[in-house]
Amino acid sequence: MSANRFLRVFQIASRLKGKVRRFLLCLFFPSRVQESVRKREGECDQCGACCKIVLSCPFLVEYGSHTECRIYNTFRPMACRSFPLDQRDLDDVNRQCTYSFPNKNPAEGREQLIVPVWRTGKNEG
Repeated sequence: MSANRFLRVFQIASRLKGKVRRFLLCLFFPSRVQESVRKREGECDQCGACCKIVLSCPFLVEYGSHTECRIYNTFRPMACRSFPLDQRDLDDVNRQCTYSFPNKNPAEGREQLIVPVWRTGKNEG
């Protein structure tokens, strides 16, 4: 198998794994999903990128460069309503989504204490 073909198969498998992960999280851990949704920033511009992961959604209608979901305001599955759950989901759509997640490092803004793990002649007092 060529390297390009292997990479494509790996990419499809990874995206399929993401779809299954999102489905199971929405089904069994809805509170965790809601927590993730609260952390994201931005709005859905209905670009349709999330609707084309692995297979194109049958409810997606494309008008040239504009896309529209036929069930957007009626019966969208939880996995669709909550996309993206985290940065991995944005990676699945090559960061084409208008949502983002703030990159907040908890240690940012605090002075870090560096503790030596072993003693050498230099740090013995």
